[in-house]
Amino acid sequence: MFGLGPLELVVIGVIAVMLFGKQLPEVGLRVGKSLSELRRQWSTISRDLDVTGELKGRHVETPNQKRRLPNQFDDQEGAPPGPSFEPPSSQEV
Repeated sequence: MFGLGPLELVVIGVIAVMLFGKQLPEVGLRVGKSLSELRRQWSTISRDLDVTGELKGRHVETPNQKRRLPNQFDDQEGAPPGPSFEPPSSQEV
């Protein structure tokens, strides 16, 4: 957890109890609500930015989407048609 060991967490807890005393549960509740509101706002902002990028034609790929490489057999409009295949005639020589 943030690179903190058990000893550092105990020291932080002792300092918090010394500073806030009986108000510690209320302070913890306020900090928790603030963090949840921050996460909610952050997700809203990032979602809005993703939508804005898609509207401007700059699609941002999320980690959950798989990247698809172009295939030579994909139908492309305006592409010249490939050569046609004509099987050899069945005449015996």
